[in-house]
Amino acid sequence: MSAPSTPRMNKTSTVMHPNLLKEMTEAPSLFPPNSAGDELTIASVRERYMQEGEPVGSVPLPLTPKGMLESAKGLIKAQQPLVFMDKLGERLAFERSGTRLYQAFLGKVMAEGAPQQVIPVQMVQQALEEEARHVMMIHDAIERLGGDPSAVTPAADVIGVASMGLFQVVSDPRTTVDQCLCAMLTAELVDNDSWPLLIKLAEGLGHRDMATEFTTALQNEERHLINVRNWVSALTMEQAGADRR
Repeated sequence: MSAPSTPRMNKTSTVMHPNLLKEMTEAPSLFPPNSAGDELTIASVRERYMQEGEPVGSVPLPLTPKGMLESAKGLIKAQQPLVFMDKLGERLAFERSGTRLYQAFLGKVMAEGAPQQVIPVQMVQQALEEEARHVMMIHDAIERLGGDPSAVTPAADVIGVASMGLFQVVSDPRTTVDQCLCAMLTAELVDNDSWPLLIKLAEGLGHRDMATEFTTALQNEERHLINVRNWVSALTMEQAGADRR
């Protein structure tokens, strides 16, 4: 099923309902705000909440001897190893979300059938498996540094909330493959921008073995992005009946 090629009555159009538009624009004068203030007042209230609020989680201190040694080595070099641990937690959370995204997307492609001519199931399955390997790679990296992969760091918490909408799009039974590709493209763009920083951090903190592993993950993600971009283009051009040349 393709949403644009299956027209139905759209009730949101103001052109189709001029009387309702008139009523809607008159409503603010009939029902004015019942409290004083404007957007600056809202900003002021938010600022007070920011000043009083707790931070979004924390990076747990390493409790294993290896973790404490790594922290001590970093402090001697005037480094902040907990920043690296926070970013590792972020990638772990996002790669876990990426695995779930591809699981849901694979089911969508298999259910619709027709898009498989453009989106081969094997390619989606390969991306799913690579995302799962990235999860284990980051999991192992955190353990090697003496950290706890099960801990939710602040950056992991934030990226987890940010990616919730993507999964909601792909798992929604009403969305089509081409609509899901919008969410997949968003995820891959974030992924491709995030791995280079993690590689740079690993190299800068002396973890060259991790930097090498992360470079392999980045190469996987670059291929994923190319694939998703091609799928978006091919399906859109096909639906529009446009000349793909």
